[in-house]
Order: sequence, then C-alpha cells, then structure tokens
Amino acid sequence: MNWQRSALPILSSIILASPCLADDQAISEAWQTTRRQLSEQATVAFGKSDWQEARQLYNKILEHEPENPIILANLGAIEYQLGDYTASCYYLESALAKKADLMSSREMLGMAYHLNKKPLRAVATLATAVANQPESPRAHNQLAVVLQAMAWYDGAEKSLLKAIQLDPDYRDAHFNLALIYIDRKAPSSKLARKHYETAVELGAPPDKELEERLKRSP
Repeated sequence: MNWQRSALPILSSIILASPCLADDQAISEAWQTTRRQLSEQATVAFGKSDWQEARQLYNKILEHEPENPIILANLGAIEYQLGDYTASCYYLESALAKKADLMSSREMLGMAYHLNKKPLRAVATLATAVANQPESPRAHNQLAVVLQAMAWYDGAEKSLLKAIQLDPDYRDAHFNLALIYIDRKAPSSKLARKHYETAVELGAPPDKELEERLKRSP
C-alpha cells in the first residue's frame, strides 16, 4: 500500500522578462526570437512528457538567463519527474530564492526533500506551503504524507481531515485517512472502510492489500 501523493502541477513554459544581454540591440532581439522558439519547443516536450528533451531546451535558455526563476522551477519539475531529487531540490530552492510565490514549486520542493530522505526539511517546507495556502487541500495532503512517514500520525490525521473539509471529494485524502485508521494501534476499521470506499467511489484504484486488511479487521 502506498500513500497517495497528489499529482503536483508541472509549471508551464513561462518566460519572464529579462534585461538585455548585450549593448547591441540586434543581438538582444535575436536572442528574444531564439528564446521564444526554445520555449515553444520545451512546451511541446513537456506536453509529451519528454523530460530529457525539455531539460535540454530549458538548459539552453538558462545559459543566457541563469537568474530566471521560472526556468529554474521548470528544471526542478523536470528533475523531479526524472527521479533526480537532489537536482530537483537545487533548482527549486534556487527558483524560490528568487520568486517566493511559486506555490506549486514549494510543494514540489517539500516532496522532493521527502523523497530525498530529508524529512525535517520536507516538513518545514510543506508547513510553509500550508501556511501560504491554507485553503489548498493538496498542500494539506502532501504535508500529511510526510508526517505519516515520520510516524506523526496525529498530525497527519489532522492535515487529512482539513483537506477533506476543504474538498469533500478529495480522493487521495480519503485513501490516506483509511490507511491512518487501519494502521492505528487500536484500528478503527469502520472509519478506515468508510474513507477507503469513498476514495474508490471517487476514482481511486482498488487496493487489494488494504481490502484484505479491512476484511480481517473487526
């Protein structure tokens, strides 16, 4: 059984304005044209989940615009998809240092820390994400995933209940609550079954292992 991390949005290809790269206006205009082409190509690669191609294209832009937070964030998202969580953390940290309101990047950074075995950084980052977006069910769910992994079950339950309060149809939070209730020292099979069935009704794939545990639980 795996805890359900909600899918994190991948940043679209948005190029921020940057200062001219040279005194020669013609060179600057030439780069603007090239940059637009690279961005369009990267967007297509993103859409096809061709992460290697997207990485190569964004790196070409980064060579000219090393301070561009959106390019850094997109590279962080790409490395996350490729499973290089150390690189993902580096790019996402750099992006957020330059543009702190990239909310989805902060959530992704928290999950990248978690997957990179840095639980305290993960908790701190996701707690900040929740503080910045108290009405985001996804942020509460992601925080719960990390808290559960650290065996902070009460905190995880509280975060999941908040996520469901904000969005009663949030299937990932229902599924994760089912795991919380079945994993307790004194399991609550009634609550676990209720949230598992709700998650499946909302489209979560059936989990045979959890179903077997629910059958054995009184």
